[in-house]
Amino acid sequence: MNPDRRDFLNWSLQGTGATALTNLLLKDQVHASDTSLVTHYPAKAKRVIHICLVGGMSHIDSFDPKPHLTKNHGKEANLSEKPDIFFGRVGPLRGADWEFKARGKSGLMVSEMFPHIAEQADKITVIRSMVTQSANHTPALFFENSGF
Repeated sequence: MNPDRRDFLNWSLQGTGATALTNLLLKDQVHASDTSLVTHYPAKAKRVIHICLVGGMSHIDSFDPKPHLTKNHGKEANLSEKPDIFFGRVGPLRGADWEFKARGKSGLMVSEMFPHIAEQADKITVIRSMVTQSANHTPALFFENSGF
């Protein structure tokens, strides 16, 4: 596959359309509900930038350090379940290629790959709690961006 600008725009518009549809459907659902949405804390954010790096670097190399994985770099994985894999086997464990340091007053762990972002560590939020039932990237990414 050799995507061009037209493919990129098509994919972007599909994502935007799915997001708009989800927003419209959720508004209908909220109006149909007798209970109002209650949050634990009042919202403080004025702006949100959602960075979705399809085909980008691994989370393990950017904002999600895995010390146990780095410690066991190169060793075979001890798996209790058979993973959903493409090539019929699981390779050795691979730790991060970049060093992490605690940044800012918050102590956010940021890879040395992002020295300028690290300077803003107290002004950003990193979500590490997203999970999905799919082990394959394409359906997991679709679910992340659309909720379906």
